[in-house]
Amino acid sequence: MIKVILDQLTDEERRQLMYAFEHEFSQYIKLPLGKFIGVNVAPIVHLKIKESAGKWAYGDIKDGNKND
Repeated sequence: MIKVILDQLTDEERRQLMYAFEHEFSQYIKLPLGKFIGVNVAPIVHLKIKESAGKWAYGDIKDGNKND
């Protein structure tokens, strides 16, 4: 799933995540329907990881309005 989503990102979004991956800092891209894809995001408390592969993760953005 992560690879499929990465392939659908714009070139700029993909570059943004690759830069974060290479320099080892957290970064994520907001996706439709309250989802995200990101790298090094484990410390970000408002992200609920549903799938991960190495430093990459995909999941839900907790908005505080639901019982996440």
